[in-house]
Amino acid sequence: MEQALAAEVDTLGRMATWYTGDPVDAEDLVQDTYVLALRFSDSFKAGSNLRAWLLRMMRNRHLSIARRRQLERRVYENEQRHSLADWSIGEMSRRTMSPDGGVDWDNGLSDPLYQAMNDLRPEFREAVWMCDVEGLSYAEAADRTARPVGTVMSRLHRGRRALRRKLVSRRELEAA
Repeated sequence: MEQALAAEVDTLGRMATWYTGDPVDAEDLVQDTYVLALRFSDSFKAGSNLRAWLLRMMRNRHLSIARRRQLERRVYENEQRHSLADWSIGEMSRRTMSPDGGVDWDNGLSDPLYQAMNDLRPEFREAVWMCDVEGLSYAEAADRTARPVGTVMSRLHRGRRALRRKLVSRRELEAA
């Protein structure tokens, strides 16, 4: 199956570029299509048209991504129009009073979480911060760091795992 998929890479790349209009998004779409194809390879009927199956899968994935982005854009635009958006509960949690009476930005993290984040290796901390705190997608974090998406995903997974270990052990110590 993998050899047959490799033979279709050029066709999928051209179609993904046509769908997205952006080479980086096209690469992500091709990668998503390959992951889906491998994941659902048992549903492919031998002897049928592999290219058509892959292109349909790619089209459906592209439409799902477009719908999600449209929804995200609507939510974001509605938040921007709200007159109290800057002072919403989510934003308030990121503000603290400074000694001079002004308002300073806080990172919004509890002390144990902040300490656990600081204990992470820098590359893991960066991935966790961008994806989990700032809410960036894998692709956006990869663009910002000039790293492949797979590297960001790997570092995020390892960073989360390290955080979980640190926070669980800290909770167990505090309970003892």
